Amino acid sequence: MSLYLSDRMEEIIKILSSTNGFTTSRKIAEKLGVTSRTIREDIKIINGKINGFQTKIISKKSKGYKIIAESHEQLFELLHEVDSENLLFDVNSVTPEDRVRFIMKKLLYSNESIKIESFMEELYVSDSTIKNDLIKVKEVLKKYNIKIVKDNNGMRAKGNEVNKRFCISDYFIYSEEIDNRLIIKLVNSFGYHFSDDDINRVKEIILQELSENDIEITDDTLNKIAIHIIIAIGRIKSGQPVSTLSNMNYLKNESEYGIAKKINKSIESLYKIAFPEQETAYTTLHLVGNRLGQKGKTPVPDIKLFLGDDIFQLSVDIIEQTRIGLKGVNISEDEELIYSLGLHLKQLVTRLTFNMNIRNPLVDEIKIKYPLAFETGVIAAHCVEKETGFRVNENEIGFLALHFGAAIERQRLKPTSKKKIALVCASGMATSELLLTKLSHALDNSYNLIGAYALHQLEELLKQNPDLILTTVTIEKELDIPVVHVPSILDDNDVSAIQRSLEKVHDNKKIISQFFSKELFFPGLKMKTKEETLAFLTRAMIQQGYIDSRIEKSIMERERIASTSIGNMVAIPHPLNTVSNQSFICTAILDRPLKWSDNEEVELVMIILLEKRLQEKFQEIFASLYEIIQSSENVQSLCKKRNFDEFLEFIDSI
Repeated sequence: MSLYLSDRMEEIIKILSSTNGFTTSRKIAEKLGVTSRTIREDIKIINGKINGFQTKIISKKSKGYKIIAESHEQLFELLHEVDSENLLFDVNSVTPEDRVRFIMKKLLYSNESIKIESFMEELYVSDSTIKNDLIKVKEVLKKYNIKIVKDNNGMRAKGNEVNKRFCISDYFIYSEEIDNRLIIKLVNSFGYHFSDDDINRVKEIILQELSENDIEITDDTLNKIAIHIIIAIGRIKSGQPVSTLSNMNYLKNESEYGIAKKINKSIESLYKIAFPEQETAYTTLHLVGNRLGQKGKTPVPDIKLFLGDDIFQLSVDIIEQTRIGLKGVNISEDEELIYSLGLHLKQLVTRLTFNMNIRNPLVDEIKIKYPLAFETGVIAAHCVEKETGFRVNENEIGFLALHFGAAIERQRLKPTSKKKIALVCASGMATSELLLTKLSHALDNSYNLIGAYALHQLEELLKQNPDLILTTVTIEKELDIPVVHVPSILDDNDVSAIQRSLEKVHDNKKIISQFFSKELFFPGLKMKTKEETLAFLTRAMIQQGYIDSRIEKSIMERERIASTSIGNMVAIPHPLNTVSNQSFICTAILDRPLKWSDNEEVELVMIILLEKRLQEKFQEIFASLYEIIQSSENVQSLCKKRNFDEFLEFIDSI
């Protein structure tokens, strides 16, 4: 029985049910901040809604209103229905988004067709408004292969029950941070009354079976699987079980199928319901899609056997592609990564096969704080898409990135090489030796002096790939590495000055400013879409000889896989793989913000390209760039600049 009461009407019922006596309309009106007349009108509507509960609100002249019921149980039933249904159907729906959620919920939970007039009456809006809302409803449902079909009795949602449950969990439960208590209320609207302890009971059953099979699980994953089972119980109780499930044989061959049968058997006994075979496969799907692995480490020789040939080879291929695409990421020998990545890929392929979505609340943080790891996740997603044909979304890329982030951190724990410094000196050998000796005592252990060179030996010096050059003479050639001038004879003051210069060289803000180019600075750019913007900028870079069509395609492909917007109205597009021969940043300040992703607009675009030798500094360079643009005030100031010199001066001043 549906009530669809407003929040105010719900409060009226609660106020009246909290006292045994009469309460005046004036007193209720004062509590709710409305007029007595409004309260009287609301009570008329309430009485028309609650008579099915053998409950009504009576009035007595000069005394006010009182709620009465045939029994205390009937009143309790009414309060329970009001509480749970208002969570599910918020008819205080003043925005289009509220109405869309309301309509979707009714269509997904109803076994019968619903007339459009019903929506009009419940939401107090016109026919045309509901029809406009239905356009958005259809867009959302389409993502889950659910259609709205019409018959003589109205409209209903037609689709696979599994897809309906995915839509419920994605759109209504995991779209917001709500606790188990509210989830229980949501499921109670199916017509079955769970207590607050039910999720805990289901968790105990799951943990018992997993423990007997030596399978580990995180708290978040345990909670997620328990919620799906609670939803399944509610749907079965309301006559909406899973009747068909594609790839049943695939799931029945998984080891988790036996565990799912035991879990469901315990659930059947506890809740006095029958799980058909398809529901066991559905439970298996959530176990496989969230698999964490056996307790203890799997011995290295068994990794291939444990993962299977296809997943093992996909893991190896992905790691190889990261080695090719991202120089400086040397993780190909990390056996722990092969195992953890392979295990994750088994889960991922299952989710992709059954169109399961997974929420990743950390994805934006991962993009910003671990950009190198996120790029490895993008490369992995690209490999998965090529191998399986399934597109991998940003949430999944974020989880893939975590495995690579851990591997990169393990790599960094290993002893690192010192920064190489070369000395260019035009004086004799004795002067050079004195300089080298003085510098070796002045510099800390993070630097390694690789020798002294004459100016005419510059090419030979560069072959040693130094990180920094100290020079006593002017070097006319423009170099891509920092150059610091030093006097031929050093005293203590000179040494201190050199140390300060080295600190400035490695200052993040100074690292980034060298990459901006006046030729690739486009202020006040008038564009209509992201695609148009990227096409214009890549075409400009091609015309000026900075990139070729391969890099253009790589930039577009990288953007297709995952948006490069990072918040604060900024996007940092870049190629999928390192294919550039030079390092630079192409900058566009748009004349107005453009939609860059589903949730973000962008006004400042910085396309960054790094040559292969600088790829290992990607994270450091990105960090220096983010340090500048993490402030919305900085971004606003940069977007006002219409002169390149002023733009660069502001960056250097931050």
